Amino acid sequence: MTAAILLILAQLLSGFSAPIPIFRTSVDAPAAEALPNDNRTAAGRLVNGVLTLQLEAREALWYPENKPGVAIPVFAFAEFGQPVRIPGPMIRVPAGTDVHAAVHNTLTKPIRFRGLQDYGTGALDTLIIAPGATQVFRFRANTPGTYSYWARTEAIPPIPEPGIVRDAALLGAFIVDSSGAKPRKGERVFVITMWSDSLSAIGIKSARSDSVLRRELITRERWLVAAVNGRSWPHTERLSYMAGDSIRWRVINGSPVPHPMHLHGFYFDVEARGDAQRDTIFSVGGRRQAVTEWMPAGTTMMMTWVPTRPGNWVFHCHLVTHIDEALRLGHPDHEQTAHVNHAENAMIGLVMGVHVSPTRKLAFAGDPRPRRKLRVFITEKANVYGDRPGFSYVLQEGAVPPAADSIRIPSSTIVLHEHEPTEITVINRAKEMGSIHWHGIELESFYDGVGDWSGWGKRVAPTIAPGDSFVVRVTPPRAGTFIYHSHTNEATQIPSGLYGTLLVVPENSQPDTTERVFLIGIGGPLEQGRPVVNGLEKPAPIELRAGVTHRFRLINISPLESHTVMLRSDSVVQQWRSVAKDGADLPRQQAITRPATLALHPGETYDFEVMRARPESLTLRISSPETIDVRFAARARGAPRGALPRIITDIPVIVR
Repeated sequence: MTAAILLILAQLLSGFSAPIPIFRTSVDAPAAEALPNDNRTAAGRLVNGVLTLQLEAREALWYPENKPGVAIPVFAFAEFGQPVRIPGPMIRVPAGTDVHAAVHNTLTKPIRFRGLQDYGTGALDTLIIAPGATQVFRFRANTPGTYSYWARTEAIPPIPEPGIVRDAALLGAFIVDSSGAKPRKGERVFVITMWSDSLSAIGIKSARSDSVLRRELITRERWLVAAVNGRSWPHTERLSYMAGDSIRWRVINGSPVPHPMHLHGFYFDVEARGDAQRDTIFSVGGRRQAVTEWMPAGTTMMMTWVPTRPGNWVFHCHLVTHIDEALRLGHPDHEQTAHVNHAENAMIGLVMGVHVSPTRKLAFAGDPRPRRKLRVFITEKANVYGDRPGFSYVLQEGAVPPAADSIRIPSSTIVLHEHEPTEITVINRAKEMGSIHWHGIELESFYDGVGDWSGWGKRVAPTIAPGDSFVVRVTPPRAGTFIYHSHTNEATQIPSGLYGTLLVVPENSQPDTTERVFLIGIGGPLEQGRPVVNGLEKPAPIELRAGVTHRFRLINISPLESHTVMLRSDSVVQQWRSVAKDGADLPRQQAITRPATLALHPGETYDFEVMRARPESLTLRISSPETIDVRFAARARGAPRGALPRIITDIPVIVR
């Protein structure tokens, strides 16, 4: 260790405020490989309530799909004398710790650095560290929460967010635990990163990859890489638990784009949410359950859950572009008419695999004898969207199966009964491989719908081949609003019609004439596909009865697009009562009357109660992103992301 480094360490430990001498690693050396960081080990040295830490910003080569594979040149952080890590070294301290940290910039560009400070003020400073310079940070970390530190090599936008080009990996987790509390055993920290740029060594994307990623407004010469803790699925870490374990995850969205994070098979409790400047840890009454949680750029979440059923599960982003094989760097596309391992070969990106082992107390349960049997057909019809086919799930009604080319858009609504054992035979009459994921339903892993993954051991469910079938057995434990949709070739099949409403009603209940379902999707896989509500671009008016409470079930199964829903009288936003999120009833403190406006994100469902005292005319207004081609043209003209055009869908609501 050089004399300069020893002097810096001595100054950090002593609090001495003399100028810090410049130290430099060899920037002329070839860029080293960046290693994935599983965020299990805290960086620095914690002695007598003082954390001493030295970070460096370096050039590195990142292999998100493992070696041998494509190496992406990036900037990233490392501890002095240690390999570069993606994400950067995790900083974790108990509240009340004095942090003495030095950040040295070995790059040839200045970095704009944020995040190493106490978060009690709610405002973050941005410090510019010149090439070859060192910035020292001294502060007391008093405010518990989940945070991050990050830097950019270009100007920070008006709403600060991490980068996405060569500086996409310049970030790391910063966790402050409550004073006197030890981190929960087995707690994990997951940092999401995204990189997008052109890279001549990879070549040009295939036509299919280009078609999928244009939904993200990415031109053909640019690539997109999505990773969790430095790896892209199927190379992400496989998480192993025992049935009955109490699990806590801290999730940090270190990318400049949002992600709706979805857990298969189980609800999780949202215990804390944070943005780039503060973290809010909820009281017991402020928590809620979810299966899909929207995480805007730079935000954090602390979630807990208990896996009560063994098997293979996944935790993933519900934007199909962030899990599609289009993200695979330089690899050929797979033909979906041929069988490939869907989980391993047809998904990539923001996916974490979760293995839950059985215990003696919570072993695999046998399927109860079904009291009800249904048959659902996957159908396909040519030239529904230009020269592209349309698909549908059609529920057999009566003794005669539907024709192989019959199409219902959206697919048939499936109604199940709470606590009623039900058998659903899924028959694939389409020309492509197919599947059904029962989104939000608590069921056995084997029936979850991720081909070549769902199940356990040697009993793993296949993707359903053309002409084949698969039997699903489910006993819904709760009533609520859910979705069912394809988990095969999702970027094409979902907008082409393979989605539908799944309602679970209380056992022995009668048909409810007061509910209204609004299933929002995108009408087709083409760039001209417009938002549709219950399969229609211009939905018919709906009627309500004055003095009667109606239940609005709002569902978003768009592949990428979020929608804003408002109930208005003329231009005035009305009131409705929150009831449920993702099929789970809200806690009493959150089931409140509030303004009738909602940001509805992919993979989410919400229930609201609407009661109008007298006859009147209202409007349910849905504001949606414009078609892909219109958005793409607007971005080409230089329009900022927040100023892209919108489509307005007005549904008349007539109260009689």
